[in-house]
Amino acid sequence: MSPRSLLPAIALLALTIATVVPSAAIAGPQDHADGFFLRLATGMGGVRSSIDTEDGEMKITGVAGDLNVAIGAVIRPDLAVHGTLYGWYASEPDVEQGELSGELDGDVTASGIGAGLTYYLMPANVYLSASVGVGSMEVDFGNMKAETDSGLLLDLSVGKEWWVGEKWGLGAGLGLQYHSFPDGDIDENWSGLTYCLRFSATMN
Repeated sequence: MSPRSLLPAIALLALTIATVVPSAAIAGPQDHADGFFLRLATGMGGVRSSIDTEDGEMKITGVAGDLNVAIGAVIRPDLAVHGTLYGWYASEPDVEQGELSGELDGDVTASGIGAGLTYYLMPANVYLSASVGVGSMEVDFGNMKAETDSGLLLDLSVGKEWWVGEKWGLGAGLGLQYHSFPDGDIDENWSGLTYCLRFSATMN
């Protein structure tokens, strides 16, 4: 996924969440007993990533757009197993190294794929979700691009959803993502955290 492709994906996903699900709640009990599972989530937050270099620690910080898609199945009541696609995007983040600081004239993106579990606390319809996988980070500035090697991505989230259909729920939650990507050019890793407020649409 290229750096410039994530924001349009976030906008499209937000539009889908706003329009695909009926606006009025349907009476009657709903649960997560079995069947196909799909959660579409997007939001905004912050990112911090750093690496140790010969000239000292280099840090990237900024506002980040977040994208998280979980596809799988409910294998037992209230427990879903899923593959997870995730990533974040930061446009013109701040860069700091030693006493030098400034704004990057470009974009930074991380994206990856993994596997995870989601557990629902019913009947509150509160979920706890965790995924682990691999991903990489890319910096795009002007006509130049730099990309890390593949490394670890760990995603944790907690949220609350409200049923708005026989199969659909809408909600909001908090996401926390840890990354550690080998630089490729030096024997060090870019590592840090992304935190965000997410809005979700789940079908089950």
